[in-house]
Amino acid sequence: MSEQSIQYGNTIIKFQLDFANRKTLGIQVHPDKSVKVIAPEGSALKKIKEKVQKKASWILRQQDFFLSFHPLTPPRKYVSGETHLYLGRQYRLKIHKRTSQCVRLSGGYFHVYAKNPENKDVVKRILKAWYKMKADYHFHNLLEEKAHLAEKLYGKKPDLVYRWMDKRWGSCDKNGRIHLNLELIKAPKKCIEYVIVHELCHLKYLNHSPAFFELLSEVYPNWEATKDRLERLMV
Repeated sequence: MSEQSIQYGNTIIKFQLDFANRKTLGIQVHPDKSVKVIAPEGSALKKIKEKVQKKASWILRQQDFFLSFHPLTPPRKYVSGETHLYLGRQYRLKIHKRTSQCVRLSGGYFHVYAKNPENKDVVKRILKAWYKMKADYHFHNLLEEKAHLAEKLYGKKPDLVYRWMDKRWGSCDKNGRIHLNLELIKAPKKCIEYVIVHELCHLKYLNHSPAFFELLSEVYPNWEATKDRLERLMV
């Protein structure tokens, strides 16, 4: 395998080139936006680059698609009066001093009780722990609702893991694990459901090939509208 590149306008597209016993050239764009090209054995490098050049606009569209999943929610200061999202709705933050630390959702407010309410790191930690608890409940329930799809594509319900991520809403690895960004608990359930279905489709296609989008459109019609809603809300 070797690293190659082509130039498309002002953009340099790098790709890993490998050869295999096959008749046609294949191009894969992965979740980390890396590109892999698999060419028939004996193919001339010049011909390979010409074919990649013809697919350059498609490659960039796929990379942009992954980029659009990168969370863009502005940083929060964790002060009273600031708005925070939960399942698509906005709530104002009210910070209170109390010995026992907890979060209560009431009357359009996040009431955060902390021993040291002036310590923003403490408030942030308490609120994020509450989000994680809610994500544990909602993420698993939404995956359970799509268990039939997982069975169809993978033969069983995949493992689900989640954490705070900086780069994307979700991913699926080659071992069949679905990773979700805890930030998703701030989005409407419909948007969380969409990301789960998107990743379930990756159980069959670990790329954004035309076959992947065909499957996604089959199992989740009008997914583009939900994706757009997620991006508009979380910016």
